[in-house]
Amino acid sequence: MTQVHDLEITLQRQAATLGRLLSLIEAETKALIERDADGLLQLAADKQQTLEQVAKLDKTLAEHPLKEQLKQTPLSQQVSQIKALLAECQQKNQANGKLIELCSASTNRLAQALQMSRNAHSLTYDGKGKTSTISTLGNDLEA
Repeated sequence: MTQVHDLEITLQRQAATLGRLLSLIEAETKALIERDADGLLQLAADKQQTLEQVAKLDKTLAEHPLKEQLKQTPLSQQVSQIKALLAECQQKNQANGKLIELCSASTNRLAQALQMSRNAHSLTYDGKGKTSTISTLGNDLEA
């Protein structure tokens, strides 16, 4: 196998890896919308592994003895396609980041509302007419 052919194969692998990353990011978007926590955990692990593969292939390309040929046709066309795919991955990943922030804020608001509701419903009066908040209701009732 020639070094130019090796360079072409590495570019093809990088394109395929970025395609997989894009699929994972799109699946992550769906899991975020559906609030699928288990799915998100698996996707995060797969995404991390894929990102490591992208970085490894990028390093291989950067250290290749014929890396200057990446700037010449037809390899430059493949590089442009890969860069466009990477840009799409980055854009969708940023959108997922914003969606994660919104989901987190929504969850925090729900937790605060539940806490306030619990506190409001736990207000009670003792035998002397004084108010107190208790976390459990009715544990010390006497008939």
